[in-house]
Parts: sequence; C-alpha cells; structure tokens
Amino acid sequence: MISFKKKLDTILEKGLLVLESLIALISIFVLVGLLVIYLIRICNTPGYFLQEDAVHQFLQELLSIVIGLEFVKLLMHMTPANILEVLIMAIARHIVVGHSDSLDTLLSILCIIALFAAKRYLIPRAEFHMELEDELPYERSYRHRSNRHKNSGKSNDASDKE
Repeated sequence: MISFKKKLDTILEKGLLVLESLIALISIFVLVGLLVIYLIRICNTPGYFLQEDAVHQFLQELLSIVIGLEFVKLLMHMTPANILEVLIMAIARHIVVGHSDSLDTLLSILCIIALFAAKRYLIPRAEFHMELEDELPYERSYRHRSNRHKNSGKSNDASDKE
C-alpha cells in the first residue's frame, strides 16, 4: 500500500513538473509574440513617441512583458530569489506605471523595502538560490532524528517494512 502511494506521488510530481514546464513554454511564446506585435505597432505608427502618453504606454507594455518573463523564470526555478524578484518587479511596475495617490505609492515603497529586508535578513544565503522543493539540511537531520525515535521501540523487521 505504501509503495503504491509513493509511486502515485512520484507520477503526480512528474506530471506537475511537465505541466509547469509546458505553461512556462507557452508563456514564453506568448510574451515573445506580444513583444513582436508591440514592436511592429511602434514601427508602423508614425510619430509614435510624439504622442501625449507614449512613454507611459511604452513603459506599461514593456514592464508587463518583463514581469511575465520573471514569472516564467519563477515557474522554472522556484527559489526565494526568484519569488522576491517577481514581487519587487510587480510592485515597481505599479509605482512607475500606476496613477495612484501618494499614500498608495508610499505603501508600495514600504513593501519594496520590506522585501529587500526579507532578502537580506530573513533568508540565509545558502538557501537563497535553493529550489523550494529541495530538502533543506536541517529538515533531513530532523527527519532522521524523528524516525530514529519512532523506530527505537520497534524491531528491525518492522522498520524494514517501512
């Protein structure tokens, strides 16, 4: 029964990884397509940058594509570094492109400061680029100790079956 559950878990994990990779690949194609369409629109519109809100529109489109690419990177490698980069980029886009009041801008800046502080003080450097699915060394040692305590009262035959 336990081996069937392990096999099912392994199959589901591999299936989810394939789906994540497929979604990332589709996202890359869509983002590249959007970038090409946007560049064609810029080239075909005479005086594009002479329009009143051209810079705002350009930044909005470009930053949306950059955030999309950061999200694809997050899908492929879910590390604390990539998560923080996506969040920082999304908030920075909101500050640069959004037309919000000063309180909203202040709160956004405080969020970015908090994310940088989390990056600096809460995430150990050894774990910063480690995949979130990877097992951390302290978890491995904790699991080993807890299994040793669980198996201390059992015979060797019972522990071999697990």
